[in-house]
Amino acid sequence: MDSNSPHHSLRTTMPFLHQKLIAALLAAGAIGSTCAAEPNNEAGHHHHHFAGDVEAFHSVLAPIWHAPRGQARNRSACRQAGRMAELAQAIHSVDPGKLQASLVGLKDRCRAGKGGIEAALSDVHDEFHHLIEAAS
Repeated sequence: MDSNSPHHSLRTTMPFLHQKLIAALLAAGAIGSTCAAEPNNEAGHHHHHFAGDVEAFHSVLAPIWHAPRGQARNRSACRQAGRMAELAQAIHSVDPGKLQASLVGLKDRCRAGKGGIEAALSDVHDEFHHLIEAAS
């Protein structure tokens, strides 16, 4: 077949069109999967709709809980334990009793300085989830 044949241009154009189509589909898939996987806020976790008093507590707990485990997170949890306790005391939209008790445990672990902070922080996180489940 010579280069002036109509089939020659079709034969060279089709692979080019297939490449463009495949590239477009891959790009669309990548964009779609990126958007679907991204959380709804900049802090790296999904946005929830809480009552204002619960949201105030969540805004302090969330960055601590979602930080990498280790000494820095433990120090941050201890630094913010008093603030979280104050915010838990201010929750009136749902019963915060168990959350408040878990914060006493966290503060005690922080004061003792003998470890157990991860476990105490996990208890706070678990009680927070129980609280928001009770609120819904």
